[in-house]
Amino acid sequence: MAAKRRLVDDLLRGENHQILNRSSGGRPEACLHPVWREKVIKWYFSIVSALDRQHHSPDGPFNRSSVHVTTALLDSYLLALPSELALRYKHDRAAYQLLATTCLLIGMRLTQHDQQRKSQVPSENENSDGNDRPTCQLKRAKTHRHHMDQADHQDVDAGAENGSPSHGRPQASCSSTTMVVIPTAATILQMSAAPKTISESKILTMVREVTGSRAFPRSHVITALDYIRVLTSSTQEENSDVKLTQEVAEEAYRLADISLTDVSLIGCRPSVVASAAITLALFRSHHGSRDMVSLRQDVCATIVGEDPAFQVAVRKVEAKLLAAAHQATHALAPRQMQMNPPIMHRATAHLIPLEE
Repeated sequence: MAAKRRLVDDLLRGENHQILNRSSGGRPEACLHPVWREKVIKWYFSIVSALDRQHHSPDGPFNRSSVHVTTALLDSYLLALPSELALRYKHDRAAYQLLATTCLLIGMRLTQHDQQRKSQVPSENENSDGNDRPTCQLKRAKTHRHHMDQADHQDVDAGAENGSPSHGRPQASCSSTTMVVIPTAATILQMSAAPKTISESKILTMVREVTGSRAFPRSHVITALDYIRVLTSSTQEENSDVKLTQEVAEEAYRLADISLTDVSLIGCRPSVVASAAITLALFRSHHGSRDMVSLRQDVCATIVGEDPAFQVAVRKVEAKLLAAAHQATHALAPRQMQMNPPIMHRATAHLIPLEE
């Protein structure tokens, strides 16, 4: 129980720092194009799924974590911009496409590095875990800030021999994630049939701009998935307030995925979104035998303790997740016949169609 508490507290500290860095001082919806953003996120999932099938690496960086990290990078970058600059990405389709593609490359690299780092930690419950993480993450962030612009060219030359996004980073003791080469900018452009307005050189220039932003993370990017993982990995602990089976966790992950496309949830803390997703997943698993209020109280107490304001925020997000899940279910049915072709075919259309 104490080990889980340390992990959650570590996430909350990182979350606080993350929120401060990306604060825009206004409504997130004011400087974002919700339709473009939703299409981009769906494109992210398509590209990541295609890469996952291509590499057949269950422990690789091509998973929902990459999409959540990428979306966080995209949002935080835009929210940290002065309003007049952020509006450019709300009206300039080509600029938004370029930024979205750039964030995907960076997001996959950050996810891969985090997975490599975790594979070198003997146990997530060791006392040293919470103390060592910030130093290791700062080193990683500096590496990406200084060498990301060189990484694309390196990957072409090094291939499978060097599956890391920075100089000298791979180690023999790492897990299979080190054997997966993150695709270059050219590969992503080819996979997505990108318009001519996006080139590899433009992406590399944009990489330097994004990684040089004050919003670029100096530590692990905290997402709702992190909280779900902590509670899932602690299912066997005695006296644990909340126990997530793999089935419940998967439902919580699904709801967290759905939350990404709701622009009104951008300003929500990852801990709030995670608590809402976990509460709804637990309620479904209990088949109504436990009421939502008691489940919500247990989940919130496990993550932040007794905090009425936090519970109110979670309840509001629950309503939005239910509405979004309902909408996603009904939108999926008419398209089922269109989704039968292989995912690689689904990824050939670029993130934002040329037509309105």
